[in-house]
Amino acid sequence: MDLTKLLINAGRILNVHNQYFVANPNSQSVNLITQDGQELKCFVPAALYIGQVSSKNGFIGSTKEEQASVYQWLEYCLLKSQSQSHEILKELNIYLQDKVYFVGNKFTIVDLIMYLCLYEIFSRLSFHDKEVYFNVSRWCRQVQNEACAEEMYPKICFAKTKLYT
Repeated sequence: MDLTKLLINAGRILNVHNQYFVANPNSQSVNLITQDGQELKCFVPAALYIGQVSSKNGFIGSTKEEQASVYQWLEYCLLKSQSQSHEILKELNIYLQDKVYFVGNKFTIVDLIMYLCLYEIFSRLSFHDKEVYFNVSRWCRQVQNEACAEEMYPKICFAKTKLYT
């Protein structure tokens, strides 16, 4: 997974102007330039910045605890980006068992980034596998409706009723 592309797509979905993403002619990387000219080269600070400048209030957490949790989940995305997909889905399915979103009770930058990270994996799952990871499927349906990113990421199909027992 290309983390730079992921950040660019998150910025597009949140209507963060593309002028902040600057291609480096000497490499394949993309750097994020803040409004005050600061250059962010790391994934987590860039994701936090995108969430901060988006028009969504509290998108990087409303309390210090939520902000710490946002940071922790962004680190998780970074560390688990190369792991086995079923291992990640199994972990997330357990975590989301009694939660609607990853942080607090509202949609945050973590949900958007995690959705974009998992999109390719999840869109290839069979209906049976989507039922195995029921909690992740529920979360994914919620986030894809909230993110409104159909132009870049077509909606993933889910069964309305259980097909397998």
